[in-house]
Amino acid sequence: HTLEQVVDSTPTEIEARNNNATKRRRRRRNKKNSDTGSTSSGSSSSPSPTRPRKQPTKIAEPELDPEEKARYVAMDCEMVGCGSTGRSSSLARVVMVDFDGNKVLDLYVRQTLEVTDYRTFVSGITAANLESEDAVDFYECRKRVLEVLKGKVLVGHALKNDMNALKIQHPWYDTRDTGKYEPFMKVRFDDGILWPRKLKDLVKNKLNRDIQVYGVAHCPFEDARSAMDLYIHARRKWEMVMTYKIKKTKEIERKKEVHNELPSHDTRSE
Repeated sequence: HTLEQVVDSTPTEIEARNNNATKRRRRRRNKKNSDTGSTSSGSSSSPSPTRPRKQPTKIAEPELDPEEKARYVAMDCEMVGCGSTGRSSSLARVVMVDFDGNKVLDLYVRQTLEVTDYRTFVSGITAANLESEDAVDFYECRKRVLEVLKGKVLVGHALKNDMNALKIQHPWYDTRDTGKYEPFMKVRFDDGILWPRKLKDLVKNKLNRDIQVYGVAHCPFEDARSAMDLYIHARRKWEMVMTYKIKKTKEIERKKEVHNELPSHDTRSE
C-alpha cells in the first residue's frame, strides 16, 4: 500500500489488514514447525542426525593404602529370643570384617537365660552353636569387640541395635551407619520425614546384589560385608559430609569454651 492509501484508510480497514498479516505469520510459523516435527520423527527420507548424549564423567576413586583401610571394620550381630514369648532379644553371635570383607572376629555367645526361640530361620543359630566349646560368655565377647573397635571407624546397618545388645558406645564421628545415612534413606509418608531402608533393599538398589533371600537364614558375614560395600560405594561423598559435620562441631565447641571463659557480669554489686 502507498502512504496515501494507508493514511486514507479507515480504522476498520487498518484492523482488517493487521488481522490478515497476523494470520499469514501464524500460517508460516505452523508450517515451519510442522516441517521440523516431520523431520525429527523420521518421516523425512533424510532425518538429521541426533547428537549423542554426553555421559556424566565418573570420578575414579583413589585406591586406599593399607594403613587407611585398616581404620575400618564392619559389624553385624545375630540375636536369639528369650522369655516366655521369645520376644526378648539376647546377643548370640557377633561378626566383624575388615575393609576388604575379610573375617576379623566371629564369636558365639553362651546364654545365661533359657532360649525359647533360636530364630534359626533368620539367624541361622542353633543350640549346638551356643553350647559349643568355642562359645564365649557375654563379657568376654564384649571385651574382644571393644579391643577391635579401639581407634577404628565402625561400619554397619542399624548399628544402634547391635551396640545396645553389646552394651557399648562408639563416637558418632567414627560411626558410619548405612541405615542413618540420609542419601540412603527414604520418605515413607507425606510428612517428609526420612526413614531407614532395609539392608537387602539398599544392596539391591545400590549394588545390584541379592542378600537375605527369602527362605534362607541370614548370613552375618554377608550382611557385614554388604554394609561395608555400601559405605565404599558412597565413601567420597559420605566423608565430605562427615568432614563438614566434624568441623562445625569443633567450631561450636570452641565458641562454648570462649563463652565459658568470659567473666560473668554480677549485677548484684551494682
